[in-house]
Amino acid sequence: MFTYEDAVKAIDEIPKFLEAPSVAHTRAVLDAIGAPDENMKIIHVAGTNGKGSVCAFVSSMLSSQGKKVGTFTSPHLIKMNERIKINNVPVSDDEFLRSYLHVKECCKELGEMNYFEYLFAMGMDIFSKADLDYVVLEVGLGGRMDGTNAIKAPVCCAITSISMDHVEILGNTISEIAAAKAGIIKPGAKVVYDNTRAEASEVIRKEAALYGNDAAGVDASWYERAGMDKGNLMIDVKKGAFAGSRLYIPFIAEYQAINALLAVSVMEALGMMETAEQIEEARGGLMMTRWPGRMQQVLPGVYIDGAHNEDGIGKFVQAVQAVPCSGRKLLLFSAVKEKDVDLMARHIGREADFAEIMITEIENSRQLGCEILADRLKHYYEGPVEICPGIRKAFDKAMSEKKEEDILFIAGSLYLAGSIMEFLQTDKE
Repeated sequence: MFTYEDAVKAIDEIPKFLEAPSVAHTRAVLDAIGAPDENMKIIHVAGTNGKGSVCAFVSSMLSSQGKKVGTFTSPHLIKMNERIKINNVPVSDDEFLRSYLHVKECCKELGEMNYFEYLFAMGMDIFSKADLDYVVLEVGLGGRMDGTNAIKAPVCCAITSISMDHVEILGNTISEIAAAKAGIIKPGAKVVYDNTRAEASEVIRKEAALYGNDAAGVDASWYERAGMDKGNLMIDVKKGAFAGSRLYIPFIAEYQAINALLAVSVMEALGMMETAEQIEEARGGLMMTRWPGRMQQVLPGVYIDGAHNEDGIGKFVQAVQAVPCSGRKLLLFSAVKEKDVDLMARHIGREADFAEIMITEIENSRQLGCEILADRLKHYYEGPVEICPGIRKAFDKAMSEKKEEDILFIAGSLYLAGSIMEFLQTDKE
């Protein structure tokens, strides 16, 4: 009998990247499974960093208002089902298996699909059967040429922070990358965007104007930091639906302030912040947001962050510096070979106060050797760098060296974050 585990194995064997399929091919896939997007209210989210956080904030706020919400994000940290959620709960193994088989049957005449396209089709198939009020859809890579851009008519397009990443695909300048991200904008869709980089904002506004769409930018002028309270970031909001009030955000990293307010702007664009009751329900929903692996405290004094590119590491370092610590700050770090490791090392070495850094390797084909990482770090960091291949061994060693008053941070790769979270989950069982 074909099982859930068989479906996961089959998907893992699908090529991650192909010269084809194109957005047009993904459109054909959606049509083959019944064009589910045509009956959905879709919030489409693109950007370099913060996409998943914005999706999580929006989904949680909508759910708090009694809406039934489907959310499609990537990658998963532990289990593939995490990519497809309904009201923030991953779909069951049985639902996942049924959809895998259904998509396979419907699309057997369409030629080869890639890994992401297959999972996206499954997500849309599952959502089409769930009687949803909204679907929150995260772009996989870029925007204009991403498979998710096969949808026809999103109700809102949100674009998070733009920085240099995947330059070999998206472009060599912020403006070129912004143009790729802004390609999700379609006629009739409300547009909200991170307004912290002028060159990106200009591109996004121009793209929105082509369709006569409203576009609202969110930046640091929207709030003032008010400190921390029991692990929650506090901000005093100056603009938007929460203007004049204090907002509690369930993360320690200040970069989540813009992400949270961007999500609030999405809610406003949807007309979901018009009454006092809606605003207070959304406030509660925002506070209940959970997004694993993003500056998440997984054990006492142990934080995992999925920061995995130059901009993400820069924001991670800022968050690290803001965390009070009576002992040492330690780092367990890894990266994949496509990233600009030199810039990441520069942020870590020059801007953070780590007492020690331990280097490990992710365990797949995108692995970047420990020696390469260590060499880059030593250009900018004068403290001890220890090489420890093998994620489990490295984590156990870091935990054995950590004293009660120390804080251990883990960053550099979502693969690293997911592997360690899986270890922790297995250890509990």
